[in-house]
Amino acid sequence: MKRSTKVLGKTSSRLLTALSSQNTSVFTISEAQEITKTSLVATRNLLSDLVKKNWLVRLVPGKYLIVPLSAGEKAEFSEDWFVIGKNLVEPAPYYFSHYSALDLLQMTSQPIMTVYVTTPKRHRPVKILGATYRFIYSKPDKLWGIEEIWAKPTEKVKVSDLERTIIDCLANPQLCGGITEISKGLWSKRSEVDLPKLVGYIERYGSKAVAKRLGFLLETFKLGGKQIIKDLQEMIGTSFVLLDPSLPASGKRTSRWGLRININPQELKEIIKT
Repeated sequence: MKRSTKVLGKTSSRLLTALSSQNTSVFTISEAQEITKTSLVATRNLLSDLVKKNWLVRLVPGKYLIVPLSAGEKAEFSEDWFVIGKNLVEPAPYYFSHYSALDLLQMTSQPIMTVYVTTPKRHRPVKILGATYRFIYSKPDKLWGIEEIWAKPTEKVKVSDLERTIIDCLANPQLCGGITEISKGLWSKRSEVDLPKLVGYIERYGSKAVAKRLGFLLETFKLGGKQIIKDLQEMIGTSFVLLDPSLPASGKRTSRWGLRININPQELKEIIKT
């Protein structure tokens, strides 16, 4: 996707310069029209031309992203990935979840090339500036445990809070790099996690599998007190689930947590030390 090296026209240059001076990376047709002082048709044609020349990316009808100069000629990198994700779904409710939440909350050091957005708006995956946007469907009443943080100096985005992030990742480890990745994230934030709040969240979330996996990890890493462990064991039921559903169904079963341990606990202990 090579960006055109042709000199920008007078109107195009004025538009991009004005938006840049406002620290605006995402804008609408109407906002562009206010700057260009041209007709709606002329503004649309101008934006369409800039898209063809890879100066802009059309996010949704009527909304555009300025391709940052840092993207280079291939336009495959952007520090605005979370801003883009936000603009792909708003005004629908959303929050960044799973691997993206681990990234935003500094719970992982792994490079993230897929942006996970939980939203009640159904949306097909889309690739923009080198990142793949994957949308996780959720009912509106399941969107809770959310906070706003700065994704960049000029833009806030919504992300699951620390405790909700742990729950989402334990419910679907395959969306966050597996049980090893959430283990590292849990350990890195062990002094910040509000365990009573986390247990309350699990009750509200209503997942026995999450209670099983969390209880096992807390015992493995010697975190939490007797009351936390007792509260979690009261939620687990009698069925068995895999510790990590992204891995093959192997390993011993433990009735204490209703889990099939398909990853060596010693490996988990070694991983959190790295």
